[in-house]
Amino acid sequence: MLLTSRGIVLQSFKYGENSLISKVISQDRGLVTLLSNKTKGKKNKQGNFFQPLSAIQFVCYISNKSDVHRVKEITYNNSIPLPPESMTVNAVRFFLAEFLSKVIREQEQNFDLFDYIEHQLSMMNTRPDISPYFHIQFLTKLMDILGIQPFVNLTHVYLDLQEGEGCFIKPKHSKFFNKKEIDLYLLGRNNPTALKKNERSQLLNLILNYYDIQLGGIANIKSKAVLEIVFG
Repeated sequence: MLLTSRGIVLQSFKYGENSLISKVISQDRGLVTLLSNKTKGKKNKQGNFFQPLSAIQFVCYISNKSDVHRVKEITYNNSIPLPPESMTVNAVRFFLAEFLSKVIREQEQNFDLFDYIEHQLSMMNTRPDISPYFHIQFLTKLMDILGIQPFVNLTHVYLDLQEGEGCFIKPKHSKFFNKKEIDLYLLGRNNPTALKKNERSQLLNLILNYYDIQLGGIANIKSKAVLEIVFG
């Protein structure tokens, strides 16, 4: 059986001498693992298809015996612009790819999730540079699609991170935002352009902490350090 689909590469690993194993979120099947052979000879003008957040179109053989599927054909998805040569754009791309590789684990079709990522990628690649709060907006809006957007407003005194709900009585556990952190989160969600430099860094840590509590496995994103250096 053949699968023909659009996809967005999350991460790739060398496999043997001439192959790559790649985690790809596909439009038609959700998260898939692809096995591809490295091409030899003349370099493809469109670059490496399996760089983080590359937008691709592919055909693969679906295996019933393995979760790894061999690539038959692959091209770049020409409906998505190629990324500009920009340090900030590359930093955001690598961060989001690493983040998404930890968040997306389901091998099932999710059109809303794929369309959101593809649209955001298209927006990111059409700009010669990128705003220092793009990734903040990306992460907060993604919560809606994943169904984990916290129910909280400015009247709440605490945000229970386990329940994802604002409250007026301090939770008995330590996993909560205080009033100051709630205000910062709501500012970042509703008006990210108003964030100061130190607030962006603090808010990113808060958001990643919330994701980790809700979904698990989000800690230790290595590319976050590069992102914070690039945006100062």
